[in-house]
Amino acid sequence: MVNIGLLGLGTVGSGVFDIVKDRNESLKKSTGKNINISKILVRDASKNRNLDIDNSILTENVDDILNDDSIDIIVEVIGGIDLAYEYIKTALSKGKSVVTANKAVISLHLEELNRLAKENNCGLLYEASVAGGIPIIKGLNEALRINKIDNIEGILNGTTNFILTKMYDDNLSFEEALDLAHEYGYAEADPTDDIEGYDAARKISILASLAFDAKASIDDVECHGISSIKASDIKRFKEIGLAPKLLGCAIKKNNEFSLTVEPILVDDTSLFSAVKDAFNAVNLDCDIVGDLQFYGQGAGKLPTGNAVVSDIIDIINEDYKKFDYCPNPDIVVGENSLFEGLYYFRASLDENDDKKIIKAFEDKSIDIKYEVQDQELVILTEMISSELIANLITEDLKLPAKSYSYLRIESEVLNSLVDISF
Repeated sequence: MVNIGLLGLGTVGSGVFDIVKDRNESLKKSTGKNINISKILVRDASKNRNLDIDNSILTENVDDILNDDSIDIIVEVIGGIDLAYEYIKTALSKGKSVVTANKAVISLHLEELNRLAKENNCGLLYEASVAGGIPIIKGLNEALRINKIDNIEGILNGTTNFILTKMYDDNLSFEEALDLAHEYGYAEADPTDDIEGYDAARKISILASLAFDAKASIDDVECHGISSIKASDIKRFKEIGLAPKLLGCAIKKNNEFSLTVEPILVDDTSLFSAVKDAFNAVNLDCDIVGDLQFYGQGAGKLPTGNAVVSDIIDIINEDYKKFDYCPNPDIVVGENSLFEGLYYFRASLDENDDKKIIKAFEDKSIDIKYEVQDQELVILTEMISSELIANLITEDLKLPAKSYSYLRIESEVLNSLVDISF
C-alpha cells in the first residue's frame, strides 16, 4: 500500500482524487501496489463537495499530513508560492517524495528542492507544472539521454492561445476575446499572469533549466504579452498569411542561453498556427532525432490530474532515478539576446508622433519600410535582435502603454524585408 497526502482539493486536486479512485486497478497493474489517498488538506472541511469522498480523511491542518509517518508521497496542488514552497521543502526534508503542479515554486526553487530530494533519498516530480496533460518534461528528459537540445519553442499558455484564436478566426477584438475566455473559464479573474506572458515565462524557464543544464529563472526571460494586439493588427497579419501566437522560446549557443516569451508571427500553415483555442504545443529541436513535437491539452482537471498521477507512478516505480538535474555553473544567461528576426511594429498616431518614431529607427541604422494606415504607423524592419527593438521602444521612445504593438516574424516563407507588403 502506498499512501498519498493530497494538499488541495480544487480543480487539479479533485482530478487527481477521481483518477486514483476510478483507475485503481490499472494503477495497481502499473505499480504492483494499491494507491490510497489517505488524507487531504482543504481550507474548509465542512464544505459540500460533489465528490464521492469520506469526509474523515479531510483536514484543515497541514501538519496532520506532513507529520504522518504512514504517508509516503505528498501531492501539492494548492497553488501559490510561499506556503506551497514551505510544504514541499518540509515534506522532502522528512524523506517524503513530492509531486507538484506548481510552476511558480519549481521555476523559483528547482535547484534547491531537487538537491533536498537527493539528500533525503526521495523524489521530486513536476510534470504537471508545464503544459498540463502533455508529457513534455518526461519527453524532454528521454530525448536528452541521446540528444543535445539547444532550441525550444512552445505555446505554453492556453488562455492567450484561446484569445488569439478567437481574434484571428472570429474577428473579435482583444477585449471581446478576453471576455469570452472569462465566460468559458479559461481566464482568471485577474488575467495578468496569462496575457502579459508571466505564466509562460515560468514554464519556459523550467524547460530551459532541464534542457540546457542551466539555472534559469523567470528573471532571465525577456517577456511581453498580447494585450496590445488590436483587430487592425490581425487584419494585416491575415493579408500577409501570418498568424500571431504567444510563444515561449529558449535558445542556447556555446555556454550562453536566452529566453523569451513574446507574440510571434508564424506561417498560417505551421504547426503552431494549427494549435487552436486552449491547447498547447511544444517543439524540441534535437540534434540527432530532429524536431520532436508535443501537442495536447495544457490545463484542466483531468489532463493536469493525469500528469500528476503519472508522476506518482514514476515515484512508486522509482523511474525518476533515471534522470538527474544538475545545473552547470558555466551555463549562464547571455548578456545580449540571442534571438533575432524581422519585426512588425504598429503605433497609434492618436498618441504618438510618426516622424519621431521613424527617426528613432533610422538613428539606430535599422532598415525599415513603413506606411500610415487609418491613423496608425506600420513599420516592418530588417533582421534585428529582440533586445535592440525592445530597448528602442521602451528606453528610447518610451511610448505610452497599449499605444503600440510589435511582433517578431518567424517564417520560412518571408525571409527579407522586401518580401513583405500590405
